[in-house]
Parts: sequence; structure tokens; C-alpha cells
Amino acid sequence: MDTLTSSEQGLVTEFVSITNYPGPPHTAIPYLQASDWNLERAIIMYFESSPEANEQLNSSARRVSFPGGFPGDESEVIPQNQRPPSAGRGGNAVTEFFESIKAKISQLGRSSTDGYLPISNDSFASTRTFMELSTKNKLVYVLQLLLYIPVYIMHKITLVAFMVLVKLFPIVKRLTGRYFQNRNSARSEPKAVDPAQIARSFINEFNMTYRNDNSIDFYEGGYTSALFVSKRDARFMVIYLHSDHHDDTDSFVRDTLLDDSVVKFFQEHNILVWGGNVIDSEAYQVSNVLSCTKYPFLALLCLKSNTQETPDGPTQGTPTMSVVSRVQGVISPEKLIDKFSSQIERLEPTLVTLRAERQQQALARVVREQQDQAYQTSLARDRAAAEQRRLERELVAKKEQWLNWRATTLKDEVPAENKGEFARVAIRMTDGERVSRRFAKDASIEEIYAFVELYQKGFLGKDVSDAEGPEDFVYPFGFRLVSPMPRAELDPASDTMIKDEPVVWPSGNLFVEVLDDD
Repeated sequence: MDTLTSSEQGLVTEFVSITNYPGPPHTAIPYLQASDWNLERAIIMYFESSPEANEQLNSSARRVSFPGGFPGDESEVIPQNQRPPSAGRGGNAVTEFFESIKAKISQLGRSSTDGYLPISNDSFASTRTFMELSTKNKLVYVLQLLLYIPVYIMHKITLVAFMVLVKLFPIVKRLTGRYFQNRNSARSEPKAVDPAQIARSFINEFNMTYRNDNSIDFYEGGYTSALFVSKRDARFMVIYLHSDHHDDTDSFVRDTLLDDSVVKFFQEHNILVWGGNVIDSEAYQVSNVLSCTKYPFLALLCLKSNTQETPDGPTQGTPTMSVVSRVQGVISPEKLIDKFSSQIERLEPTLVTLRAERQQQALARVVREQQDQAYQTSLARDRAAAEQRRLERELVAKKEQWLNWRATTLKDEVPAENKGEFARVAIRMTDGERVSRRFAKDASIEEIYAFVELYQKGFLGKDVSDAEGPEDFVYPFGFRLVSPMPRAELDPASDTMIKDEPVVWPSGNLFVEVLDDD
């Protein structure tokens, strides 16, 4: 606390006093620091983040009917000096009147009876207590009964009558300030509720109360979201702040806001309408931001470019959403339309220009994206072609390396005198030439394929000493060796020895069949 300025210490003290903060004052500093020393935001943050504090706030907002413990009354007792003010939703002049009378009656004779009011369900106890009183106190007690019983009966009858009126005529709630059947509850906004959910709740309640049928198409989202959409689309925006307890709210909504000419006016100018009830935290904060002092309240907002003075001369700053017109209090539909129309006619050209610029920017962005996409596609195609050419060159080089190496490792033809050590194989080449060769019996089938490839490529007898084969390379033969009758194919990848293949052992006829390119 010592490191804070005097104004900051004052804010801490005020925060602790308003919120009835239970901890040491210095532990409340983080709330103010997190809200940039904004007292209102800090208080809201504290109640939203602390369930205990929020429950305490709700409890302090609850009202009771009879703070005296009279027979038949089981409402919660709240001391007179702790009751919340009766303004707004919680107020009821008739109930307050009866409560004040009852509170005064309960105080009669307390000095002489030590605070005991001799009314009890125990008849013996009541009689005994009554007999013990002095003559003066007996007189006071009788006067209490004479005053209390008629007032209590009148109070109950009045409550029942008002409850019936509320059910038959919902408009009575505007006069009484609450529903009697829910008079002990306080409306509080759930913690961590999505602003869109609060907006939908307000819209549903508004539509049901005034039979709106979505004539006014309220934006189903939070205030910040509505501002963003209006700014993004360069649209006019109307903010409506609703107050249930204001006397003019009903007539304003029915006669002005929902008037056909006003609804048509909003639709023709594509105005985004956002509404909120000031009993909700977001709408309440909006009312503070817009300095709302009277209800009903309407504000017209749109993008405005602010001129800024610079050393190089005046320049146009970034457009921001600004209030260009406001209505506080009752107004006729004609005057409302005239008031907003004058601003819309004045500012519409600016918004049209902004929308045109943004459309051009969006179109230019799309063209750039298409050009970039075409360039990237062409670049990828060129890269793929270059990679294909590289792979082809690499394949050609590896093939030639393999042919050179295989020419040095190909076994020599077995001499004719080594009977039983070779298989005589006659091979018809692709050009029709017939070649016959004696292959060692312990050679693999791949030996015949290698001979045919080397023979057709002209590598047989070529001086390629000290050649090394490529690593991890399997030569792709572009043909297959087939026995005509019966047809049988030899697999170059098999490890089968020639002597174990009946197609060529001890002799055989093969022809070269070229494979398709695919």
C-alpha cells in the first residue's frame, strides 16, 4: 500500500467499502491493477470471479415483506438499515407502506417488555405472559392488537388483489416494479455467460412481451461483436437500451420502436440493431460508455474518419465507430426518422465510399490470391518436371553404371564338353534374331535376363573393368522372357536356379516380349 499514490489508495479504500471485501485491503490491489485502475471494471471483475461475493450481493438484493416475525410470516428478515433501496425493479410503494406500519407497530411497548411482543402460538404462554404484565402494558398490548389485526388483514388482501391484477393485466408489473409471485428473488445475470446467449435471452423476452415477431431484427450477439460487424461491413448501427422500470418504456416500444415506418426505415438502410436490458451487465456498461442519462435510449453509430494534424498537414485517420445521433426519452416515429435520416443522408456517401474501397480491396485481394495460386501451381509444375528430369537422368546414369558392372560379373558361357553343367537356352530377340547360349546350371534366372539386356545394349565384350554397381538399385528390365509352349514367364527377381526351372532345364526356348511403358 505504501508504494501506491494517494489516488490509488483512495480507489482501494473505495473498492473495499463498496464490495465489503473480506480480506486485507492490499489483497484487493490485483483487481484494480487488472482493470487498469478502473473502479467500475474492478468491482464487476470481483463479483464475477468470486462466487461468495456474488451470492452475498444477490442476498443483499433480496427483499422481505415483514421484518418482525409476526405469525404466519416466514420471510427472511433483513434489518431496516440493511435493506436495499426500493427504486427500480425491487420497489413497491404499497408493500413499503404496509411494511413501515408493521415495523412501527412491532416497536410499540418494547422498552417495557424488553423487546417481547406477546403474540404466540402457545395459548398458555401468551395468557401467562399477558397476566404478568402491568395494567399499563396490558393496555399497550390491547392497542397493539387493535392496530395490528386490521392492518395485517388489509395487507394480505391487498397483496392477493395485486397478484390477481398482475396475472390478468401484465402491464401492472410496470407500476409495481416486480412480479408478486417472485417477490423474494432478485434477477442476477449468470456468471461466465456467453454475450450471444444474453442477447438471445433479451430478444426472446422482448418478442414475447411486445409481440415483435422479429419486425425489429435484433443482432444475436454481444455489443463488441455487433460493433465489429458494423465496422467490417461499413453499416449504420442502432443501439437500443431497454429499461423495464421506466414509465415511458411501454409506450415508446409499442408506438415508436415497433412502428411500421421505423421498422421499414431500419430495413431500407440495412441498419444493424443491437439491444440490451440495462439490468444485464453488458448493457449497463454500454449505458455508462454512452453516458445514458434518460430512458428510453437510442443511439445511431457509424464509421467516421477523424482528421489528424501532422507536420506534413492534416491526414485522415483510421475510421472508428462513433455516435452520430442519440435519442433519450419519448419521441414520435416521424421525429425519430427525421433525426436519424439527417445523419444518414450526411454520412451515407462516406460509407458508400468505404464499402466501394473495401470491395475493390477485396477484389484486388482475390485477384492477387488467384495470381499467387496460379504462380504457385506453375512453380510446382515446373519443380515436378525438373525433379522428373533429374530422376530420369539419375536413372539413365544408374542403368549405365549397372550395365557396366553387370558386364564384368556375367558368367562366361560354359564349354560344350562340360556335360551336365549347363542348360542350353535358345532366345529369340525382339528384332527376330535367334541366339543360343549355354548357362551354368547353378546360375539364377536373373543371369539369363542380364545376358539378354547386355546383348541388346551392346555391352557384351566391352572393356569395363573395375566397374562398381550402384547402391540400392534394382535394374528395371523392360521386357520379360516367355516360354511359348506351354506359355510360362520367368521372373528375374526370383532366386530360382536354372537347374530348378523346368522351362529352361536342361534346355529351353524363350522369346523376348517387350513390356508396355506403363
